[in-house]
Amino acid sequence: MVITACAPNAPNDETAVPPRAKGPSATAEAINPANAGSLQTYDGTAYRYPIRANYPASMVVDGGCIGEGCGFSFTFAPRGNAMDNARVHVFLPAGTASAADLEGSVMGPDGLIAGAGWTINSIRSERSEEFPYHWVKTVISFSDTREQAGYVLLGETSGQAVQVLMTFPVERAQAYRNDAGIILESLAFEEEWFP
Repeated sequence: MVITACAPNAPNDETAVPPRAKGPSATAEAINPANAGSLQTYDGTAYRYPIRANYPASMVVDGGCIGEGCGFSFTFAPRGNAMDNARVHVFLPAGTASAADLEGSVMGPDGLIAGAGWTINSIRSERSEEFPYHWVKTVISFSDTREQAGYVLLGETSGQAVQVLMTFPVERAQAYRNDAGIILESLAFEEEWFP
């Protein structure tokens, strides 16, 4: 199950709920990484959340931490097209240290993939050219019957398991991958705030 958690109050009565990070609602196409002026930065560490990332201005970010872990969804501002359902969801489960620890909750009979009705296309556990990030250990490719596809990236960093769910419309795969790549390339973890 994928969660997008609500934010708790931080110690010392400081408000830990960040304002929803918003980008313009224009119908922008994929962002070219060279166009840095079109990027926003999500710095969860300002709210004692364990991630930082750049993302296209055409997306919004929502998430936080609860007892089950920390979840952050990068979604596209409504455009009235197939990209409205595309997202990158980063989840750091509490009390889970490795990619192997996540496999049952993702690929098991009651796991994320079965629960969503997705079909696994491939599972790769070696270094991926497509996802060359140091924390990625396993790449699971999936699709469904609604012309949607995606990946689940399982990994770990500094003793914390990481699960990234990427879902996108097949017809807009390249535009999605360009934008998702910006997030994944810049994704940084702050060990001090792990769940």
